[in-house]
Amino acid sequence: MGNSSKPQRARLSRVFQVFLFRRDHWLCHLCKRPVVFAPSMKYLQLELTRAGYSDLSYWRNAYSREFAPLLDELAAAVDHVDPHAKGGPSNATNLKTACYKCNSRKGDSDYVKWVRQNPIRKNSGKEPLTWDGLSGLFMLFAKRDPDKLTKTEKEWLKALVKPSALGKAEVKV
Repeated sequence: MGNSSKPQRARLSRVFQVFLFRRDHWLCHLCKRPVVFAPSMKYLQLELTRAGYSDLSYWRNAYSREFAPLLDELAAAVDHVDPHAKGGPSNATNLKTACYKCNSRKGDSDYVKWVRQNPIRKNSGKEPLTWDGLSGLFMLFAKRDPDKLTKTEKEWLKALVKPSALGKAEVKV
């Protein structure tokens, strides 16, 4: 049959994703922990390897506990509060920053039901409001070695350098 009833997922632009991460102060909306911009970890590992450190577990393309424990827990992700698989829209109101762990655990669960079973911790008022997910580190390394950037990393760099303001059409994706 091959015809799936799942709605087609639109690709979110890098600019829109950066807008969401910045809007949410790079904090997971479910556990309130700071998230990490994954490409930063790749370039941090490359920098440390150049300095003579080896066998580092900062980065792997497929996040794993063994090879990238920080990313396995805290890599920045975009979560559909109302799951996309169940018709949730891909707009700024329904999209929030999540850590990789929470986003994976929540999957396509109903948000209200999931929060009931996994209460969101109360905001202590001490969450870092100026945290950038280490995106500044990525920009530093990317500008130092622009020839080593992949096409996707060039898109990320362009999105990170842009001001946070987005056109209305972008936010309504």
